[in-house]
Amino acid sequence: MTEVLLEVKELKKYFPVAQGMFYRRKGVIRAVDGVSFQVHRGETLGLVGESGCGKSTLSRVILQLFPRDAGEIRYRGRDVEELDRSQRSKLRMVFQNPYGSLNPKEKVFSAIAEPYRIAGGYSRQQIEEEVLHLLGLVGLSPAHARRYPHELSGGQRQRIAIARVLALEPEFIICDEPVSALDVSIQAQILNLLKDIQEEFGLTYLFISHDLAVVKYICDRIAVMYLGKIMEIAPARALYAKPKHPYTRALLSAVPGAADQLSFERIVLEGDTPNAIDPPSGCRFRTRCPYAEEVCAHEEPDLTSCGTEHFSACHLLHKLAG
Repeated sequence: MTEVLLEVKELKKYFPVAQGMFYRRKGVIRAVDGVSFQVHRGETLGLVGESGCGKSTLSRVILQLFPRDAGEIRYRGRDVEELDRSQRSKLRMVFQNPYGSLNPKEKVFSAIAEPYRIAGGYSRQQIEEEVLHLLGLVGLSPAHARRYPHELSGGQRQRIAIARVLALEPEFIICDEPVSALDVSIQAQILNLLKDIQEEFGLTYLFISHDLAVVKYICDRIAVMYLGKIMEIAPARALYAKPKHPYTRALLSAVPGAADQLSFERIVLEGDTPNAIDPPSGCRFRTRCPYAEEVCAHEEPDLTSCGTEHFSACHLLHKLAG
């Protein structure tokens, strides 16, 4: 097993909810509620789940864009809050909307050069050489450096965002829905680009998506998230071949055209995701689970080993095996 690059333990992030004229606190949204996982050097860990399950919030807490309420986040064994600026630059993020992550008043050259200027110690010539080198890495020409974001296509803008992330030689990159806003043909190009630069530079990814086909293509392992909790985590092949958790089975059942290829009974989810302010007791998925029993309402299941590197948070693993 390779080195653990990032380790998250019992991470929690709650958002207060206020109501009324005096904004009295009504409760909290449990966006991330006791999440634990590891990411090994050189791998791609996928994070999937329905909208609102806490995927993006988790990514922002890891990068300290949101403060955590509890838990640990360790990078190479050190708490992320103890990292100096050069160490923090090793953790970067590709956002979902490339246009929103770029300054519309800045040319592409300035956008990619910014990390070098902030870091300091680079001459003007060195910065220019680095910018042109990064443009070539992501499949763009030097002419793109003189353009503004609005003069580029969606795919080109995402390539610019990736080029900027590659500045200062990062080690760990969070990709938050990096292809969801792009056409299908462009999605494939960006995914192949991400795989190529990962292989070339030995990068490690946390890849967030709701598209199970995309996750299957690019990820080594997959974690399934529901209402602030990890429901299942496993190697990609094992998860798609023999998912253990009913929620994972429901997600795979919803993939268009996949019903005939399933090795398990198809599950069709009914109803909406419960309110994160007042989640169900016990197992959070029990209100939508067709197999739920009394124990599911009273005891919260832990992630339990059910195979090689395969873990599932379900009381009924023995009944759903197979």
